[in-house]
Amino acid sequence: MKRKQQKKRTIELGGTKVPIEVDAGKVIDLDKALDSVPFKAWQESMAQNKAFSTKKITIQGVDMFGPRVGFIKFVADVEVDGCFVPGIVFMRGGSVGILVLLSCEGKEYALLTKQPRVPLGLDSFPEIPAGMLDGSGAFAGKAAEEMREETGIVIQEKDLVDMTTLAYGDKFKGVIPSSGGCDEFIRLFLFRKEVTPAELKDLMGKEGLGNRDEGEIITLDIVPLEDLWKVTADCKALSALCLYHNLSKAGKI
Repeated sequence: MKRKQQKKRTIELGGTKVPIEVDAGKVIDLDKALDSVPFKAWQESMAQNKAFSTKKITIQGVDMFGPRVGFIKFVADVEVDGCFVPGIVFMRGGSVGILVLLSCEGKEYALLTKQPRVPLGLDSFPEIPAGMLDGSGAFAGKAAEEMREETGIVIQEKDLVDMTTLAYGDKFKGVIPSSGGCDEFIRLFLFRKEVTPAELKDLMGKEGLGNRDEGEIITLDIVPLEDLWKVTADCKALSALCLYHNLSKAGKI
């Protein structure tokens, strides 16, 4: 039986046609992969940066989230001034994270979600509420949606403070957790709310949250804000905490 032949494609980077290949033996929907929002954004960025000379791109894998492209793994053969530079890319696009600060009787607390994280081999990893973007670019809207799904707290987009925009303007789309191998950027928001002791107690240890269809099994935790850096190694939480303290010091929030 003959193996299905992949359709050949090229993309244009800086006026040059760059061939797209697929690892032998793999059947991948190139159209969906190359037309996805994260790949289009990467293509535009690479085309604008004249220092890069891209010879070839090899798609190694595409993970679909239903009808939508989730992750893309590829290798780009790239040179700068004639010298090879690493081009192994795990593409997942943008995401949002929300630092939730709850003020109760004069003391500030941070809200964390705990859920299984298979890549870490941990069944309960503490993080701030977060989620992947769906390609619409509606950062605040997605953050509000994730807040509702992961914490049960319903908020309006106007109640969120975009800390990454306050800190960087349009210089960066968000904080970058792993620039050497991943395109991900995280837009970090702040949400503040005054709560009663009863409301705080109700949130502590709350279970059964998250979108089960997407594999989310979430329990909430509440920690004093001053202890947040000690109880989680989540880069979203630590970055958000850094932005919060420095933006507060600068009088921007």
